[in-house]
Order: sequence, then structure tokens, then C-alpha cells
Amino acid sequence: MTEPTDIVPDPMDALLGPPTPSGAEEALRRRLLARTTGALRRRRRLRLAVWAAALVTCYAAGGLTMYWFAPQKVQIVKVKESPASAPAPQPSPTPPAAEPPSAIALEWKAFDADGSRPDLYRQAGDQYARSDDPVSAVRCYGQSLDGASDKDLSISPNDDYLLMILKQARQKEKDDAKKHD
Repeated sequence: MTEPTDIVPDPMDALLGPPTPSGAEEALRRRLLARTTGALRRRRRLRLAVWAAALVTCYAAGGLTMYWFAPQKVQIVKVKESPASAPAPQPSPTPPAAEPPSAIALEWKAFDADGSRPDLYRQAGDQYARSDDPVSAVRCYGQSLDGASDKDLSISPNDDYLLMILKQARQKEKDDAKKHD
């Protein structure tokens, strides 16, 4: 392990090494670095500005949508009547008719009842069908048809269309069950 003490320089080292910068080249490098850095900063700022503008536009569009589709305010004008011209309230000869129970009340009543469950479920289903709630109507009609006899599954002219469809489906189920037995 002896090391040579006299190292001869390679004549190609000067050609393969980095050039020594001159004053003009150093100025060119600084100008190029400044222009490149400025361009990158402008692009980043422009990208952020575009994102911010898109967010503001979306927010404004949402606000305008809410404004356009909001219910219009109606101004109610009260007309003052003189006390002399106002007719005195007269008691009604018949008490007002009691409102029929709501569909949900009928459904709960049927749920709690022991004897007349199918009838109450059917009444609740009829009320749901009249109030445009077909999902609840089908649920109540289905409960009223659970364990129904062949007579109960026959379609009558007073049945609602949903009830007719359910009755037909239940009849088909019974027919198919008889075929496979």
C-alpha cells in the first residue's frame, strides 16, 4: 500500500472540467434565474386566482339560485271595519262535525287493536292513498291482507288501485303455492 507521491496531472482534465465563469456569463445566469423565478411566481398566482374566481362564481350561482327559487312574499292588507257594520257572531246551530282521524292515528289504532285490525289498516291505507303517500298506503294495505281469506282477496269495485294490485299479487302467490305443493 504504497501511494505514489508524484501525481501527474491528466491533460484532459482541463477540457472535461466545468468552464470557469466569466463576468458576462454570470450576469446572463442571474438574468435567466430572475426571469424564470418571475414566470413561475406569475403562474402560481394566476392558478390561485383562477381557483378563487371559480369558488366565488360557484358561491354566487348558489346564492342566485336560492334567490330565484325562494317563495315569493305575499303582502296581506287588512281592511279595517267599523264596529257598527261588523255583524255579531251568531252561534252555529249544529256543532262542527268531528274530523276523521288521521291516517297515522288509524294505523296506530290498528296496531294496538286486537279484533278489527284488518279493517282499521284498510281505512288507514285508504287515507294514505288519498293523501298521496303510496308507500304508507301499500304498507297498511299489506297489513290488512296478511292472513286474509280467499273472500277477502277478491277484488271489489270499491277497492283503491293499490289495494287491487296487492290483492292480485296475493292471489297469484296463493295459486303458485298450490301449484308447487
